[in-house]
Amino acid sequence: ADALLSAAQWEVSKALAPVANGVLEAWAATRGLDHNIDAIRTELLLVKATLENAARKDLGGSAMEMMLERLRVSAHTAQDLLDELDYFRIQGTYYAADLSAFVSARHTAKGVSKLFNCCRWHSTKRRQMPRSDSSSAPDVNQEVSGCMSNLCKLLPCSSSPDPHVPDEDFGDVQETPQLMFDRVHFSRMMKEVVEKLNLMRKDINGVLQSRDTRSLPNIAQNRPISKGQVDEPNLYGRDRIMDSIIRDIFYGQYCDKAGLTVLLVLGPGGIGKTTLIQHIYCDERMQQNFEVMIWICVSVNFNLDKVLEHIRTCTPEVRYERRGSTTEELIEERLRSKRFLLVLDDMWQFTDVDDWKKLLLILGKSQPEGSVILVTTRFQAIAQKVKTTGHSIKLNGLETEAFRRLFFAFVFGDEGCPRDKNFLLETGDKIIEKLKGSPLAAKTAGRLLYKGLNLHHWKRVLESKGWEKENADNDIMPTLKLSYDFLPFHLQQCFACSALFPEDYHFRSDELINLWIGLDILIPSGQNQTFEDIGLSNLNELVMHGFFKQEEIDDGSYYFMHLMHDLALKVASHDYLSLRLHSVGSVEIQSTTRHLSISTDDLGKYDAVSGRRLKSELEELKTKFKVEDLQTLMLFGEMDEGFVKIFGDFFREANALRILRLPNMLCPVESMIYNFSRLLHLRYLSLGTEETQMHIPLSISKFYHLKILDLELWDGRRDLPEDISNLAKLCHFYVPSDDQLHFDIYNVGKLKLLEELKVFQVNKKSEGFEPKQLEHLTMLRELGMYNLEKIYTVEEAAQAKLMEKTYLRRLTLDWDSKRSSVEPGVEAAVLDSLKPHGDLQVLCIRGHGGPSCPTWLGDEFAVEALHYLCLVGVSWEVLPSVGKTRNLRKLVLKHIATVKEFVIEQSFRWLIWFELVGLESLEKWVPSSDAHHIFPLLQVLIIRDCPKLLEFPFSNHIVYRPDQDWDIDWFPRLQELEIQNCPELSLVPPIPWTETLCSVSIRGAMLLDKLVYSNSSDGVRLDIVGKDDLGSLDQVLAFKNLTQLEELSLLQCPPLELKHLVLLTSLKRLIAESSDALIESLRGQGDVEWQLPIEHIEIQELCDNSGKELTELLTHLPWLSELKIIECGKITHLAVGVDQQEMTSAASEAEKNEKPEATEWEKEDGVLQFPAHLSYRLRELVISHCPELVLVAPPTLLPDGGGGLQALQYLERLKLKETPKFVSAYLFASPSCHLFPSSLQFLELNGVEGMGTVEPLSNLTSLTLLELRNCGEDLRCKGLGPLLTARGQLSALIVYGSPRFFAGWDPNPRRLLQDEEGDQQLELLSYPSSSNLQKLWTDGVVGLLAMPICSFLSSSLTQLQLSGSKDMERFSNKHEDALHLLASLQELEFFGFDKLQHLPAGLHKLTNLNELQVSKCPSVRSLPEDGLPSSLQKLDVWDCGNEKLIQQCRGLVGTIPKARLEF
Repeated sequence: ADALLSAAQWEVSKALAPVANGVLEAWAATRGLDHNIDAIRTELLLVKATLENAARKDLGGSAMEMMLERLRVSAHTAQDLLDELDYFRIQGTYYAADLSAFVSARHTAKGVSKLFNCCRWHSTKRRQMPRSDSSSAPDVNQEVSGCMSNLCKLLPCSSSPDPHVPDEDFGDVQETPQLMFDRVHFSRMMKEVVEKLNLMRKDINGVLQSRDTRSLPNIAQNRPISKGQVDEPNLYGRDRIMDSIIRDIFYGQYCDKAGLTVLLVLGPGGIGKTTLIQHIYCDERMQQNFEVMIWICVSVNFNLDKVLEHIRTCTPEVRYERRGSTTEELIEERLRSKRFLLVLDDMWQFTDVDDWKKLLLILGKSQPEGSVILVTTRFQAIAQKVKTTGHSIKLNGLETEAFRRLFFAFVFGDEGCPRDKNFLLETGDKIIEKLKGSPLAAKTAGRLLYKGLNLHHWKRVLESKGWEKENADNDIMPTLKLSYDFLPFHLQQCFACSALFPEDYHFRSDELINLWIGLDILIPSGQNQTFEDIGLSNLNELVMHGFFKQEEIDDGSYYFMHLMHDLALKVASHDYLSLRLHSVGSVEIQSTTRHLSISTDDLGKYDAVSGRRLKSELEELKTKFKVEDLQTLMLFGEMDEGFVKIFGDFFREANALRILRLPNMLCPVESMIYNFSRLLHLRYLSLGTEETQMHIPLSISKFYHLKILDLELWDGRRDLPEDISNLAKLCHFYVPSDDQLHFDIYNVGKLKLLEELKVFQVNKKSEGFEPKQLEHLTMLRELGMYNLEKIYTVEEAAQAKLMEKTYLRRLTLDWDSKRSSVEPGVEAAVLDSLKPHGDLQVLCIRGHGGPSCPTWLGDEFAVEALHYLCLVGVSWEVLPSVGKTRNLRKLVLKHIATVKEFVIEQSFRWLIWFELVGLESLEKWVPSSDAHHIFPLLQVLIIRDCPKLLEFPFSNHIVYRPDQDWDIDWFPRLQELEIQNCPELSLVPPIPWTETLCSVSIRGAMLLDKLVYSNSSDGVRLDIVGKDDLGSLDQVLAFKNLTQLEELSLLQCPPLELKHLVLLTSLKRLIAESSDALIESLRGQGDVEWQLPIEHIEIQELCDNSGKELTELLTHLPWLSELKIIECGKITHLAVGVDQQEMTSAASEAEKNEKPEATEWEKEDGVLQFPAHLSYRLRELVISHCPELVLVAPPTLLPDGGGGLQALQYLERLKLKETPKFVSAYLFASPSCHLFPSSLQFLELNGVEGMGTVEPLSNLTSLTLLELRNCGEDLRCKGLGPLLTARGQLSALIVYGSPRFFAGWDPNPRRLLQDEEGDQQLELLSYPSSSNLQKLWTDGVVGLLAMPICSFLSSSLTQLQLSGSKDMERFSNKHEDALHLLASLQELEFFGFDKLQHLPAGLHKLTNLNELQVSKCPSVRSLPEDGLPSSLQKLDVWDCGNEKLIQQCRGLVGTIPKARLEF
């Protein structure tokens, strides 16, 4: 009842708004409706008084709730009625103005008056595109009323009611009707509303007389009281956090100077804060460490007296306590010599902020260090206040695996899921995804699922989100709703609106605030407050209370809700519904629903069946609520054209919309909203389309209540109605990035509430674009004035009255850089006259041809609040005195030819962003005499296209002192540095010189082609491309500051020196390419003890490093898991499985016994020997383009076990490319040996010769992908069977360049037997096996399409690509019959058949085929005559030039869901 009371009060306040200022009443008096207005206002005031009285009474009971709901509906009806009346008032104002102008222009007042009195419709004109365009894309609003046609016949000269439009434009005029005002109808409706309000008001007053005065509600009564004991015995997923907190408490990380630790744990309700703190509180280590332990469940109100009293009762008395001591004195005395732990659980708010400080002051007098206060809260506001004196930990949802264990523990207990219930786990995992890692949500859902351990019950819970309906105090929704109940009503309203956004939707602040504006939720409380000010304040409060989470993404801040979205749906279900079309049949909707959003995600493709089903479900839904009462309609996601008619029928009666969002239109809006032109109440309209020929609807200029027009996603025609300026209430007009729709607004001066006008083209036409149009736009926050060269006098410039725009924060002043002539004196005077208000924050001046900056940027510097200045292409000899402002944070200078040197002022100490681009004459930087600590706050420095710049502004000032790791005098806080195309720039400081540096990009400078440094949450990375004059890497790198570097890539760089390499103690990935060597020679460094944590090395085109040097390096890399060797000609032999020390020892033994050397290759520098630790570390090995590299294995020195690469026991991925000799010598010596370890999962052999068969690979039973390319034309598939059958896991096979690979292969061989009667029959040699292979690409078509092979693959193969030989013209009958056996095939491609004329017949027999692709088959004449399978969803034909095939494929467009044809 309380919520309904607040809602009714809100509706009444909104209904009173139109009659508050007397404007509507004055107009109504001219229509004889003044007594009606007075009656409805009086009744609304009486209702408001009644509701204020009700707020002081006990309203319990469903009957009162029903009465309040009926009252709310009637108040809303009154609001609608007054809203409509105000609409006609505004319409009449414009109509009268147009008529007056028209009459005075044509001197035919008498005839016009008579004619318009008989018209039901009056049409206004708008300009359109040229006729040639209009005819090709007709607009849906081309109807012209008969009366208007008659008017044109009477007055043939009257092409337009607006005198500024030339008569010759009449042929392009389209018209939209003006709605008729019916006085009698309004009078009757207003009387009915007054009578209804009067009756309900009296009924409610009668009930209230018998009701008692209410007591204040106490939310805390509904909050379970936590205790200092463990409620949940197992702590899932929080063990590390718990141990970390306890460890930090013991070791004093959290201790402040007073010795008192304050640690706060922040997180939403149900996230596990209390459970975590209970486990910490009860931990044995804590019990032993603290002499006094106190647990207080604070809940809603932090009452200092109660908290102190609780502490007093929980602290043991001490001897000689003074009688009469206060509570504070007793606590100080008892805790003075004791280490204590105080838990303040579930803190909601401070009655007095000073109480918290006072508590700390009292408890801080404890003498032993190490006392701790643990605080838990769900509110960011509490966290911020507590954090000022302590530390905080933000608790998010559990990680997936831990949450899964917790969830199933709640269902099945700690013993886990029984085997006979494993079939439930898949559905359980889907439920887990919905719970967002919330432990309390897991507990609620787990208990619910335990009630029925069967699939039907679990799926029903999943589909209905049954855990949301559980209402026990310790269930998830009641816990979250407590936070909602704690909010004031206006924030409850704001939060409820968010239910319209789809689940997991990330929205910008303006999306939500515009929604609030459209629903009239935001009401300014003062003259200087704007909707955005109030909206941002509300949004920040909701973030602080934990209802939204904020996330910074590249293009700005976004907000999302997670589990709070479910709460929003619950608390808003009375009015709001977020509908997912794929589940519309099961949705629950209230008859009172007024706000609807529809998501088309997961809807699937439109077809006749799905269309009929959807239409039927929507018709059923329509019977449950009134579409005509809808105030909000928002669409999210893509929509098929086939649904447009269905939606049009569904929303046929929608005529009360205040918010309409259709961002992805495929058809004109009138196709979906039949009453679009009659939406009198519309406040917020968002339209978008990718259809480039779609017109902007004519009728938008008639939505006189419109506050927000969002066309940011509009890619259609830019044909804005010329009378768009009639939208006098418009605050925001969002447009596409080209801003064309802004500079097309005619008479923009009528839009007095407009807050952004990004482009105003001065004097674009003779009328309607004069500077004086800006005079009354006092609410502007952003303004761009362009073509200022068309202003010739100071007086004309002054008409813009920029000084009076006190809200203006962003201003662009632009002179066309391509203008034919420049008048410096005129342009200087004009700019001086365009002085903005001093509160301006962002200023951009482009193309100004005056000799100097304006006086208001010079010595005067009147824009004191300026924090961003951008100057582009100006001709000023002297730059502005930016040193006079302490607020300047960003300075951008571009394409200013006059600047030869830049003076660095001491005042630049406030700059955060500094950008110099295209300063062709800039040579040097000149520090001013007072410049000592230059740019101390600068975070971003960008220098581009400065060809004469010789040095960095502080190159000569970098001094590294012995006792200091980082220089802090120059750019100490720089985060981002970009230098591009400055070829003379020689002195660049070693990177990184400051620990704040996050991003460096240097391109086209002396010594360097490229240097890219990145220090982010993803790690520290460095990529360098050097030049010939780069002698040593320490010329550009500060190695001692690179201890956190994780990835290093070097191209055309000098070798790394060992003294530098060993400093990179965090290096995990090292790449060197096109250099002499990776590192300087390690010979003679054998006794040096060092190791690096490198996990990945890639070397390519190294000229000098030999195999022995790389071998030495590998011994120092115990964690290496990936090794790539590419184009390293000096590495000629690879030995695996022998430790270098073992080989040296064995060689020495051989010398003692005077045995001959085992091999000659040991003497060569080209030998690369893998150290023994790689046998259990290496996971991936790539060797490419090493034509002389040979795999060797010294038999006398190998340990027991297999040869080849089998010693690499954990190798998972191996790629050998263009290394033809790698295995041939080894196989020649041991032809039956297996080459590779059985651990391999991915194997690619490209250009590797000498195998003959795949028998050397038959041990690879873990292999999932095998790729064989150009491994010899004689390569056969013998030995492939074990990889494909039950023993193996091979799911993907790619074979090219071995056309006879499959020839003659029988996966299930048979033998010929003869029975006693002499008959012969074939018998399988073994039990028939089936394949695991799912994907196969090959050019061995002839061998593959054989009955035994295709029968073997029939049950598993889903994807097949056949690449043809150049001579193959057709598939034989045997090939076709074999192909038909592949019953499980889903994707089939024919590629590169040069002479193939026909695709194989019978493709329609492949009943599971979803996708067919034909590529580079120029001779194919047609698709199969017997047709394609009915299951086909996608046809892709490209680079097949036969005309008959082209025509046949085009005929299939529309019959197959996706058809991509590129000829």
